[in-house]
Amino acid sequence: MLKIGNINNIGINAFNHIKAVSNPIQKEDTAVKPLQTNYKTANVDNLKAYIPSFTAAKQPTETQKEIPSLEKQYKTVQSMLDRNSLKKLSRLDSKGILMNNDSNDGSTVLENLYKIATQPRIPGLKPEQIMTDVVNALDNPFSITQKFGDIPNRAVLEIEQETGSQIPEKAYNINSSCCVVASMEFNLASKKPAEFVRFAEGLSGETYSVDKRVKMTDIAPGTAECLWYLREFNTDSYLENNWEYANVKIKPDRNAIVRSRVQASYKDPGERSCVDVLIQSALLNLGSQNSYDALTDERTGKFNNDNTGLTDMEKNFIEQIVFESPKISVVYQNVDENAKLAGYNATLDETKQHILKSLELGQNVIIGYTHIDRNNVINGGHEITIIDYKKDKDNNGIFVCNDTDDGIDAPIEIRESELLPKIHHAGIPKEALGKDDVVVESWREIINSYQQMRKAQKQQSA
Repeated sequence: MLKIGNINNIGINAFNHIKAVSNPIQKEDTAVKPLQTNYKTANVDNLKAYIPSFTAAKQPTETQKEIPSLEKQYKTVQSMLDRNSLKKLSRLDSKGILMNNDSNDGSTVLENLYKIATQPRIPGLKPEQIMTDVVNALDNPFSITQKFGDIPNRAVLEIEQETGSQIPEKAYNINSSCCVVASMEFNLASKKPAEFVRFAEGLSGETYSVDKRVKMTDIAPGTAECLWYLREFNTDSYLENNWEYANVKIKPDRNAIVRSRVQASYKDPGERSCVDVLIQSALLNLGSQNSYDALTDERTGKFNNDNTGLTDMEKNFIEQIVFESPKISVVYQNVDENAKLAGYNATLDETKQHILKSLELGQNVIIGYTHIDRNNVINGGHEITIIDYKKDKDNNGIFVCNDTDDGIDAPIEIRESELLPKIHHAGIPKEALGKDDVVVESWREIINSYQQMRKAQKQQSA
């Protein structure tokens, strides 16, 4: 029988996605202090000081509130795209994607493209560039990548003048730990295109944020659990009067402006677009309790003993808010305190059935898998997205996946016999779990684990 929930938090922190270390549990805390410019304490006025030309959002006039005709929206967007992007826009139109309105506020892909074209953007980000990046991603979501671009020497002086601090050497070339959030960005573009463009519009606009109205029960089954999550994740949120919905503001750290402007001007083939930077930084900031620094790709926060990446609990929290769908973080591998694989919490067939049932529900499955050495010690890990399942000519099961770090702008195929034993965790819809699975009150375990961690930290500092 499979026990589900955050039952293996130490193991998650041990491999922590892409960070490869021999014994992560016992490594010294190398977490960096948040920069003074971290956006969690910033408002529009602070942002104006950071970028003098950044202006506060103006109240829309009655004319601005009017929605122009579809023809005007389309022609406006058309007029700002090059020939290659126009072909992609036409393909999106023929597939009906431009009229998709599966967004949090009901706005369509075309409406949000029109907003990008006609409303002010963050200085240094041109609407033409934003729209090109968005159209490219919608036309081929497999082109979305987590790969950081380098910071050219000619851009350093400008950046240091804007931030008022010297760029650390490690920021120049980074081995990205954004696999989790890049996978979520892929899911947005492929499953919820209107919401993807709404994110791109809001994060590149004057408010530098996007608001999500989420049912409380999509975040946690009970009000107390939901309030705990919102508080402990340091979210910028408020509850509606009936407490049925939470309104959460999602925003990148301020250094994401720096990264996005660098990519807008100096992007090389195979690197992230400026839209990728903004969305991935915003999601990482949400999951890391507003402690992410896009310049160094590091975070602090209370739920991770490493300074990069995300734990399974943080990943699950982001998914539930972004996709407005309750998930249960299922940990499949049993990892001991020495980061060694000690067994499994489910049979491989149970793991497979959870994934297949999730796919049947129309949901992609983001999984975390581990790299294990000959002694069964975990020395790294990665997150990819399972999008389909099929059989080859020899009746072998094949998972069709997307990997945001493989440099391939297309789906890849992995045999189930190879992938299933490597799966450490996955966010699974409750409906996809079998009737024999025991769902524990994971939020209570999280609180207990969190309290124990705080107690241990106090004892060490005493």
